[in-house]
Order: sequence, then C-alpha cells, then structure tokens
Amino acid sequence: MLRDVITADALLSEAGEQAYARGSTSFESGAVVDLRVGDDAISARVVGDEYTVRLWVEEGNLFCSCPCPVGDDGVFCKHGVATGLAALARLAGASAGGGEEDEFARIRRWLGRAPREQIEEWLLDQAQRDPMLHSLLDARAALGEAGTASMATLKATVGQVLSVSGYIDCRHVRQYVERAYAAVDLIAGLLRDGRADMARELAHYALKRGIAAYEQMDDSGDEFGSLLREVAGLHLKACQAAPPESAAFGKELFALLMLDGWGLVEFSDYAPCLGEAALKAFRMLAEKEWGKVPAQGPADKEAASPISCYRITSIMEALARESGDIDALVVVNSRRLHASYDYLKIAEILIEAGRHDEALEWAQAGHAAFPNRRDSRLVDFLADEYARLDRHEDALRLAWDLFRREPSLMAYKRLAKSAERAMAWDAWRAKALGWVREDLLKAARRDHERRFRGHSGHSLLVEIFLWEGDSEAALAEARAGGCAEELWLSLTAAREERDPGGAAEIYRERLDRVVDGKKNSAYDHAASLVAKIQGLMQRVSQEAEFVAWLQSVRAAHKAKRNFLERLDKVVPPRGERRPV
Repeated sequence: MLRDVITADALLSEAGEQAYARGSTSFESGAVVDLRVGDDAISARVVGDEYTVRLWVEEGNLFCSCPCPVGDDGVFCKHGVATGLAALARLAGASAGGGEEDEFARIRRWLGRAPREQIEEWLLDQAQRDPMLHSLLDARAALGEAGTASMATLKATVGQVLSVSGYIDCRHVRQYVERAYAAVDLIAGLLRDGRADMARELAHYALKRGIAAYEQMDDSGDEFGSLLREVAGLHLKACQAAPPESAAFGKELFALLMLDGWGLVEFSDYAPCLGEAALKAFRMLAEKEWGKVPAQGPADKEAASPISCYRITSIMEALARESGDIDALVVVNSRRLHASYDYLKIAEILIEAGRHDEALEWAQAGHAAFPNRRDSRLVDFLADEYARLDRHEDALRLAWDLFRREPSLMAYKRLAKSAERAMAWDAWRAKALGWVREDLLKAARRDHERRFRGHSGHSLLVEIFLWEGDSEAALAEARAGGCAEELWLSLTAAREERDPGGAAEIYRERLDRVVDGKKNSAYDHAASLVAKIQGLMQRVSQEAEFVAWLQSVRAAHKAKRNFLERLDKVVPPRGERRPV
C-alpha cells in the first residue's frame, strides 16, 4: 500500500535535497489543495503553479507524475514532494485521531448530525458562489425531474457543464473535467431509470458539444478524452437497450461519425442494433459524401486532403466490412493510391479473403509504382508470397535491392530470411558483407564522412556481427572503424561473461560520453555503469584499481552534483556498494 512506502526519507531520496527543500516550502505555504489520499494513489493540485500531481507505488517504488517542466522529464519534482508531505500530514492527523479513516469520515459524521434544513441552506449558498457545484446540483435536480422535464431542459444542463470560454490549457483541464462529469452522471442516471431513448438523445448532444470543446483545450493528460469515451460508451449502451429504427437516427449517427476525429464512435459497434430505415439513411448519406472524394493514383500529385476525406473513407471501409463485400472494400481502398503501402493494404485484404493471386498482383503493382519509395513491409509481403510459390530468386532479388538501397540490420535480416529459404545463405552472406566493405564503407571514406546513410563508422557491421552472436568480430569492427555509442555499450554487454576485465575497460572508456548527456536520465545510466564496472573488476581481482579509477571519476565530474548524488547511491565514496 502507498501509505507503507511514502515517508519523508523516501521523498528526499527520490527528489534530492534541492527539490525536497523547495517542495517543503511549497507545502508549508499551503499550496497543496484538493488532496485525495487513497490506498493506491495520491493526487492533489498545487496552486500558484497550478499543476495536478499524482503519486503512486509500482513494485515497491514511489513514482510521481506532474506536468511541470521537471516532472515532464520523468524527474521527481518539488510539486511531488509538496503533495507527498501533505499526504503524510493527512495520514498523521488520522492516526492521532484514533486510527485510520478515509478523508471523508469527519464530513460524514457532521452530515449525520446536522439538521437537513441547515445542509440545504449551506448547499444553496455555496452553489451561488461556486459555478461547478451549481452545475452538479442542477444536473442532479434535472435527473430527478427527468420524468417531467423536457429534453430542452436536460440539454441546457449538459450544455452548461460542457461550455468553454476560450482556450483551456493543461493546468485547468482537471477543473473543467470535474464540472463536465455532471453530464456523465445525468446520462447514466437516465439509463439506470430505463429511459434509454432520452439517454441516447442526451448522449448524442453531449458528444457533439464535447467534441467541439475538445478542440479548444490541451488534454495531454487524456482526462477529458477519458470522459468523452465514457459518454460514447453510454450512447452505445442506450442504442443497444433501445435499438434505433428511424431514418433520423441514421442521419444523426452519420453526422456524429463525420464530426468525430478521435475514434470515439465506431460504426461497427452500432451496426448490429441499427434498424433497416436507420441503416438505409446512413448508407445514402455516406455514398453521397463518398462521391465527393476524387480518385487519385501514383501519377497524381498528392494534395492535402481535408480531414473529412479520411473520415468518410473510414466509414465506407466499415460499411464494406460489415456487409462482407471484399470487392467493395478493395474499391474503397483503391480510391487513393499515393504510397506503396496503400497497395499493401489492398493485398492484405485479398489475402485475408484467400484471394492470393489478386493480392500478389496488387503488391507487384505497388512495388513497381514507387521505384524510389519502396516500403519494406511491401517487400516482406512479396517475399512471403514468392516463397509460398517457390519463387526464391524473385524474393532474393527484392531483398538484395532493398539492402543496397537502404542498408540496415533489418534489411540484412530480410535478406538472410530469403536466402535461408533458398538454402543459399552462405553465398549471400559473403556477398552482403563484401558489398558493405567494398562499396558502402569505401563510398563513405571517399566522401570524407563519418556518417553514411544513417550509420556511423562501422556501425552496420557491428550490428550484423552482434546479431549473429559474434562479439569478437563486432569488437574488431568497432576498434577498426568506430561505431555509434549505443553499439559500443551493446557489444561490451555481450562480452561481459567471457571477458569481464576487457568489458570493464571498454565501459570505463565510454563513461565520460554517457555522463556528457547532462540529463538526469544520462546520470542514472552512468551511475549504473559504474556499479557494473565495479562488479566486473571485482571478478578479475581489480578492487584497488577500481577505487583509484572511481576517485578520478569523482574528481573529473565534481561540478555535476546530480551525477555525484546518483553515484553515491550505488557506490558510496569509500568504494563499497551500499547494502540493499
């Protein structure tokens, strides 16, 4: 449980002295409000900066989420410290009061004793001052009167809680969402009361208003997105409870799908409960809109398409899939062919239907249509189909062409797969490695570049040999021509078991480069490398050499306090590992 893990020492350890001191000041100034303390998570709002903070435990470790610049980089920030200290104070108060109780226990006791008239008067007084509370109470009142209240009244309530005035940044989304949840409560209440028709109409209205509001906020925390998905789920439940038969609903559903740019509503979910008239009206509108989308092929210049084109395409695909019409699905996907992947989508549709010959024709056409923009996924598809037909030479030709155009480990693996199927990998492996050395690397040296087609030095050869399990050859290539930094670390890790002393030496050579990343994540990585170096040097009885080297590391990076703090956690200054 969270309360078993969170302590002042834990907060200090996670955040560091500077952030802890600032967070303590923030807590003592009363900046932590809306505190919620649960068994699994703690949440609060830190005013002044207006950040919503969440603390939780995962595998026994304390974590913090905060949208501030520091927290957004994955670091335990001062706002997390302030929230944690506020939670500790809350828990200490509960214990002093005679035992653990939830944060609403005292309020419940008071409500149980207070006269009804006093509570009503207090609520009405607060509702006049607090627009959010007013909206919540109004929604509850409307729900209670739903049997007699008009739909216009219910929509007015939902419209009020979903209204926005100007742009809502990420710091204020939570307040908006708390108010907007009144709409969810109202729709859910109608469903519970068996008023599915009313719930469906109100949910439809809420989705339209909510989608419009969604476009005017920074919902990077997905708080409002989650709310909208709840509303969409209630809308679907209402349709399932009272299947819509009318043509009017078909038109409403089509309009909603065209409005929805976030995948909140899917036609396939609604299709089973649509009546004949509703489905007919939906299809008629879809076909009319589809007729506005121009057909474009590889030779046509690709123009920016309005978002409505993508939405109607998705709708037409859903209609074709629902009816099981493979030919219609192919026609829909062939309306716009601007990349080889567009051809692959059609080929995959045909494969799924068992129409292999047609699928191969579409895939070959896509490969030929874009000679300078080959998609590796299409190459994989063609290679698999050629292998199925025992056309191994064609598969190898494709794989070799892609390897030369875009030399990479993935392209090498693709070539190996095709060559092994043809039982000719030894010859093709020699050819591929010879081409890298004789053509690729020579071209790089000719151009006086260390980087060539995304690879640094002998990186490609190092990757290949590591994949093949030959760390000795990988190391030789790295020593001969250099490689990307992450590859140095990978090949060293591969050599730890057979050559711990040599691996430790390479790690020591690379440590400064890792530290120079100058981010806390880089410092964490560097500290873990030092601990690994210590273990490797102990295996070859080089403890004294390690202590001397560690002293030189501390001296060289004495200005990087964050790194040294992390280093002290894994290897204390006396050169010994702290007990776990």
